[in-house]
Amino acid sequence: MQAQNPPAGPIARIMTAFDFPMSADFAEQFGKRLVALREAKGLTQAAVAAKLGITLGRYGHYERGFRRLPVQLVAQLAEALECSESELLGAPQPKVKRGPPSEWEKRFTAIKELPRDKQREIQNVVDALIAKAS
Repeated sequence: MQAQNPPAGPIARIMTAFDFPMSADFAEQFGKRLVALREAKGLTQAAVAAKLGITLGRYGHYERGFRRLPVQLVAQLAEALECSESELLGAPQPKVKRGPPSEWEKRFTAIKELPRDKQREIQNVVDALIAKAS
């Protein structure tokens, strides 16, 4: 059996965004999040509906939780509301480390800025040291 390649593009981002536990009242929370995101951008329901190419009534049903949003519209809706698919779907935001970067983070950043051939040299040295220490 041949391994399947993971989907690419907007659908892959959406599938990744769904990788979190969803509550029983997801539809209600989703509608409230839609309203909040839309209002934060100063948009009307009609403006968002026009960006999506759907009727005002249909979009209103999404906000009120009467209809489920088709997956195909998630990427378009995120773009219309100028947010990420994860934010739109209510996925927990990754924790951001506070404070200055550690010494290791500084080293990794310096290595990432080197040309590829120099990065490979460093990788070979590190691999050899790990093999020797194991």
